[in-house]
Amino acid sequence: MIIKAVYVRDVAILEIDLEPCADVFIFKVKNNEIELCGKSLVLSETLANFRKGLLVMNKQPFFVECEDGECVAARAQI
Repeated sequence: MIIKAVYVRDVAILEIDLEPCADVFIFKVKNNEIELCGKSLVLSETLANFRKGLLVMNKQPFFVECEDGECVAARAQI
């Protein structure tokens, strides 16, 4: 599975080749691990702390807001 991450200040753009599990869902980020849609993904590098972001799952965009590693993702309507 390929995971791409880009950071600009406290904003992250994450691209993950995984099917979304819902239109709105909660996921966790801790160091180099993401718990997302019932799966635990271990990354080769530690993710920087971010508060807002964009999560792209299977080419579907989700707006993300995080606090202390707890994140909420909501499907963007385009």
